[in-house]
Amino acid sequence: MCLLFFLPGYARKGEKKEVLTTEQKQQFTYYWYAAMEAMEHGDYPKALVLFEFCDAIKPNDGKTLDYLGILYLGMGQEERAMDAFKRAFEADPRDCWYRYSSALLEQKTEEAMVEAMHVRERALKVNPEDEDLMERLQRVYISLKEWKKALKIQDRIDDVKGFDASSAVIRYRLHLTMKQPKKALAVIDKYLELDPTDLQFLVFRVEVLEQMKPKPADLYAAYDKILAIYPGHIGILNNYAYHLATHKGDLQRAERMSEQTIREEPNNAVYLDTYGWILHLKGQDELAKFYLNRALINAPNEATKKEVLKHLNAIK
Repeated sequence: MCLLFFLPGYARKGEKKEVLTTEQKQQFTYYWYAAMEAMEHGDYPKALVLFEFCDAIKPNDGKTLDYLGILYLGMGQEERAMDAFKRAFEADPRDCWYRYSSALLEQKTEEAMVEAMHVRERALKVNPEDEDLMERLQRVYISLKEWKKALKIQDRIDDVKGFDASSAVIRYRLHLTMKQPKKALAVIDKYLELDPTDLQFLVFRVEVLEQMKPKPADLYAAYDKILAIYPGHIGILNNYAYHLATHKGDLQRAERMSEQTIREEPNNAVYLDTYGWILHLKGQDELAKFYLNRALINAPNEATKKEVLKHLNAIK
């Protein structure tokens, strides 16, 4: 290691960087490939020493600093690793943003997350077409509840790869989070123009409509559209039956649909609750209580139990 002090033109920390001589370039290349070979053979202490030689010769080489950060991190020297990752990013924001921002996110503090966001934003300025970087930046925006920024970056992602199912799902969820159901519905309808039979998006459409409390006829049309393509969809059959029952619809039809769901899943508390409530509305209270009590026994959580008990108490 003492050799480092005799390298001609070596610039210590804080000193003005000098142009490498031919000899220094040769030394840097030798140590670099020796360090890579040591890593390939699992000799990480040797690789660390060799990369430190490289750093001494050429202090602002992003790749060298990135490898140093990895090795420091593997040895439990987190502070030195973070310093190396940060220096790597400062030296080469185009190619050395990933490990620094990822290490910041591993700290799981809001301050570190904000810094990771700034790192990825800066990296995107020099990598404006990098789809992976955009998606990773978007995830940070979502974690920090920067919904508008997340939508804006989705526009850029779509410019690169086009509007697709992934884009539609992200936009749909963001609009719902921002309490914009009409915009969420518009996104779903836009995607369904591309694929009218996509079950996931047809169900998304129903979920949005249920939140918007539309006219029953509009919601029933959405249910019918799904059942015309997927007639055995028990989740839709249950929701349709329950909505018919609670909005003074066709109870006979509601009963038939609900009965189909409990034949498919006889221990599903939600479906049993729907069936029991429909029977109550038809005046068959004893049978209704039988199914509601079965629903109570099979309830998977307190919220379901509460709903079932509400129905049972209404009958009693």
